Amino acid sequence: MQQQPNPSEPNTRIVTALLGTVVIGLIAVSYPMLIPALTVACAAFMALAIILKL
Repeated sequence: MQQQPNPSEPNTRIVTALLGTVVIGLIAVSYPMLIPALTVACAAFMALAIILKL
């Protein structure tokens, strides 16, 4: 018996990215002094995502 691929798998990354964007946006609106730190954190995350091909 073959195992069926999970159809929601590709959407999981999109939903996770959108939720992360919303959380970062809320933090940036609530605490504007953290915007430089959030920028560095986002840049580091994107570098890791590219290196690890997440």
